[in-house]
Parts: sequence; C-alpha cells; structure tokens
Amino acid sequence: MPPRPPMRAIAPVLARALQTTAPLPPPTSTLPPSTPSAAGPSTLPPLLPSASAVLPSTTPEALRLLKSQSSSSSGLYLLARLHSRTYLLHPRDVLTVPTLKPLSPPGTTLSLTRILEVGSREYAIRSPAADGKTLRKTVGTGEEGGWETETIPPWVAQCELTVLEHTKSPMERLLKKKRRKGYEKTIEHKQGWTRLRVGDIVLGEGVRPETEVGTETEPLA
Repeated sequence: MPPRPPMRAIAPVLARALQTTAPLPPPTSTLPPSTPSAAGPSTLPPLLPSASAVLPSTTPEALRLLKSQSSSSSGLYLLARLHSRTYLLHPRDVLTVPTLKPLSPPGTTLSLTRILEVGSREYAIRSPAADGKTLRKTVGTGEEGGWETETIPPWVAQCELTVLEHTKSPMERLLKKKRRKGYEKTIEHKQGWTRLRVGDIVLGEGVRPETEVGTETEPLA
C-alpha cells in the first residue's frame, strides 16, 4: 500500500480550487439611447379607456357604447342571480346548477329576470344589486322570495337559457355513528343537477316601453 501524501501537498490544491475569478470592471462606454422602431408607435388598442373619454350620462348612450364594442354573440358578459347564487355568464357557456323546480323538459327556454350587470371590455351597466353590500342587506327581507332589489330591466338587456339535461351526481354515502350507543345509520344521497346553455345577450334601446291602456267599449244594444 503506497504511503499517503502529506497534508502540506493537499492544502495548496484545495486553496486553488476555491479561488474565484476577479469581478469584471464596470463598462467604460455608455449605452446608446433607445430609438423608436421603424414601424412607428404601437397600434394596439389601450387596455383602459383614455382619461379624456366622457362617460355616458343616459342608458341609451351607454348601450350604444356597448354595442359598438361587441355583438350579441361575443364580447359581452353579464352577472345574473340564479338559484341563490351569482354567476358570471358569457354567450354559449354551459351552466350547471342544482335542479331547477318545477322540472322543465330538455329544450325548454328560460329567461333571466335577475340580471345584476352587463358589460363589455371597457364599459358596464350595473344595477344597485351588483354591489355585494347592498345585495346582502336586501336578500331575505322581501315578501316575494326575499327579493326586492332593483335589477336591470328587460328593455336594457335580455338573455335566455336553454335546458340541456337533468342529471344526478354519483351516490354519496354518509355514515353516522354514536359511540357506546350501538347507533349506526347510513345516509345515501344523489345530488340533482340541471345543465343550461347560455344564449345570446341581446341589448335593448334603453327606453322604457309605454304601457298601452285599453279602452272600454260600450256593449251593443
């Protein structure tokens, strides 16, 4: 067995291995100033409206802005209250909610009556119920299903839902047991669901339709 080298020969090798290179000197020449590209300024639309844009003061003007940025099948969204929950919906979305009663056969068309907000990329029309604080204060205090909050009327925005199917989730089993009582109970449950297809979001003219008052005719003699 060859003898081990002395420690004095290993120490210089480790010292050289741990040495690092000296830091680079700072650059002596300054970087040239950035020049605009030959293609000119960017033509992409801004993410937010310019500060000089004047917000509309009436509902018809707001609807004209929404129509100029979107169509009935794209570019619009709405917040709707359905089955005691608030949903963000777009055209052609598939919405799954707990079973709606009374049961409607597939293909039935339903109209959204509680629309809280409708908007596009830059603008939106909101109702008082779109505010969470206002919604929490009003829900549960009304007489007709606990709803008295003002929503967006149908002459401003409309949307229809089409029933696709009624289905159920897999079987869920829940075991209830009490210690030292000999009590055991198994609860089986299948949650029912309804699938809905969101239709086009149709914007109105923003003018309340005048109610036609029928005239009473005298009976013929």
